[in-house]
Amino acid sequence: MLIDIYELQDAIQTEDYDAICRGDDAVAEESLESARAYVGLAAEKFGLEYDEEDPVLRLAVKKWALAQMYIFAAEWQTAERYKKECIEILTPLAPFEKNSKVFSEIHAGTKDWKGY
Repeated sequence: MLIDIYELQDAIQTEDYDAICRGDDAVAEESLESARAYVGLAAEKFGLEYDEEDPVLRLAVKKWALAQMYIFAAEWQTAERYKKECIEILTPLAPFEKNSKVFSEIHAGTKDWKGY
């Protein structure tokens, strides 16, 4: 079952939803589409199949959609909070590469400083 705007309404206060959408649910629908695209691309990058039945991906879609709604309302701090929560949800799904190097290789220094 796909996430609908009613789940987004339930996730935030009614006053906030009404203030953001102003009676036009298109804002919530567009936010959901944006969230599906973002989370779908993240899942694809991680080698996962996008499925809104998956509770983790479902929660990530909700968080990203709420972030998009708050961006529309110019509530930047709240939007950033929801984006951060979405990223925290998705991060454990990323594949772990045991031998990948994050930094360049570092060698121990020498005792003399002539060749610094």
